[in-house]
Amino acid sequence: MPGRIRKKSLSELDLSTITRIVLSADEERHFARGIALFNARKFWEAHEAWEEIWQQHPEDGRFFIQGLIQLAAAYHQLLRKIYRGFVIHIKQAQERLVLFPNTFLGINVAALLETINRSVKVIEGSKSLTEGDFSALEIPQIEVVD
Repeated sequence: MPGRIRKKSLSELDLSTITRIVLSADEERHFARGIALFNARKFWEAHEAWEEIWQQHPEDGRFFIQGLIQLAAAYHQLLRKIYRGFVIHIKQAQERLVLFPNTFLGINVAALLETINRSVKVIEGSKSLTEGDFSALEIPQIEVVD
């Protein structure tokens, strides 16, 4: 489509030049709403709030939003007991969020990744999806920092 900005794939991301995403006032409201919804375990709704932002940004920082969307999708799948979907999405979220500094867009990424990493370790320690103890997985809270 003419005039459409081509978005990068994850493999094209240059970690040394990650562009901070700049949110409009409306997008900041969607972002904060997404955090509140995620922390209230309304994962599908959080996913939808963040997708409004993700679709509008071509810069590298959009991978952070995409990571949050995938994290919300993972926990939505977990609560629905769709374990294969959970595993796919949690690993995709981890793959994206690990690219960002300890704090990004006011979120404590380091704390979020600690919880994600513990979950992935439990999953990888299971022989199969049917033998994994998914009820023992911790659901993180997104911590906002200044």
